[in-house]
Amino acid sequence: MARLRQEHRMVAREMVGRDVPVRQVARDLGVDESTLRYHLARPEDAPDGRRARASVLDGWGERITAVLQRFDDPRVGGEAMDRIEASVVHGVLRREFGFTGSYQSVRRHLTRHYPARPTRAVRRVETPPGMQAQHDWFDVVVRIGGTRRPLHGLIGTLSHSRARFVWLSPVMDQLAWQTGHLALFTRYGGVPRWIRVDNLKTAVASGAGPTAVLNPAFMAFARACGFAVDPCRAATGSDKGKTERSVRTSRVDFADLFAYDWPELVPLQAALDERCAEWHATRRCPITGTLIAEAFQAEQAQLRPLPTLHELFDCVVARPVSRDCLVSFEGRRYSVPFAWVGRTVEVRGTTQQVVVWAEGQVIAQHPRHTVERLVIDERHYLGASTATVLAPTPLGQRARQQLATVPHAERLPAPEAITRPMAQYTALLAALTGGR
Repeated sequence: MARLRQEHRMVAREMVGRDVPVRQVARDLGVDESTLRYHLARPEDAPDGRRARASVLDGWGERITAVLQRFDDPRVGGEAMDRIEASVVHGVLRREFGFTGSYQSVRRHLTRHYPARPTRAVRRVETPPGMQAQHDWFDVVVRIGGTRRPLHGLIGTLSHSRARFVWLSPVMDQLAWQTGHLALFTRYGGVPRWIRVDNLKTAVASGAGPTAVLNPAFMAFARACGFAVDPCRAATGSDKGKTERSVRTSRVDFADLFAYDWPELVPLQAALDERCAEWHATRRCPITGTLIAEAFQAEQAQLRPLPTLHELFDCVVARPVSRDCLVSFEGRRYSVPFAWVGRTVEVRGTTQQVVVWAEGQVIAQHPRHTVERLVIDERHYLGASTATVLAPTPLGQRARQQLATVPHAERLPAPEAITRPMAQYTALLAALTGGR
């Protein structure tokens, strides 16, 4: 049986007033007939007798007020915002005043004697086509090759057309975060101008909302792809309500796929893409009134072109170039062309390389995670001087020989063999010294 609510009572009174039997009304509303008859017999303005019942906190009003004043609770002054939790009041009453009642009794007392927290209205925002997408992770356990494996799904929803896609990954690191975005952009057929994300560390280094400090690697990735990052406010899930709803519905829409035993991840990903296409062809976009597939096709024309990235990177930092044409990164030093001495460059760490960027182009590349702590490319010291940096002193012949691949000693002529006996040297030395 459903719970009898205020709107049920209002409908029931109107239907009974039209000579509809109470039994039929109770059956139509899905409520208990005896409960409905009880409420119909009570006057609409009859007071709730539960408020008149005795409470274990009767006589505790002054002590509860003192506790609220200690925490500067605004309810004491008649306001209702930024209140302390009832559990805090309950804990103080137990420790300091020997209260033995339950937490629920404290909560009911505060509800009865102090103003209720006002309900904040939520603004509904609908963005133009191609303007925004909302991305978020969700967790799922799938059987792969007979073994249950935890996977992470990056779900993306285009805010206008409501087209959504899911990309699965076994990890949630920075490379997976960027790869997932590229996978979603490929399924969108372009890049939205804004991506709204939660405040996870792969996206936000500190803070939240408009004042958030973005993760440097993700910020550089966003700049390279041509979109802006829009972090949500802290603890405000409604800021990305479209993708939050997609997470809830996806657990239902994809539940049968997640229950299968898949040989590997690739066929599961293909099945998810196919299911999304089916979903787009059967459900309607609330903004356009058309099928999501039609609204999605129209929105694709407003998306920016897909980016062309050579390789993803999980770390990006800004580093000054020292006088010896080196930049520091991950405990090592890497050379760059001497023309960048005294300037700041961007150093990106990819899966296998350290890539140095400046003015939108790659100026140096080195292998990453090498045993050597000093990685130098001699070509970075060649070339003509610039207006601000003089070229290093050219290497002399001896320096070039010492730096050559074949050691200098191996290229020198072999010394002549010593043929004079050692006894002759001894006699010559004696003659020169006069036998002394």
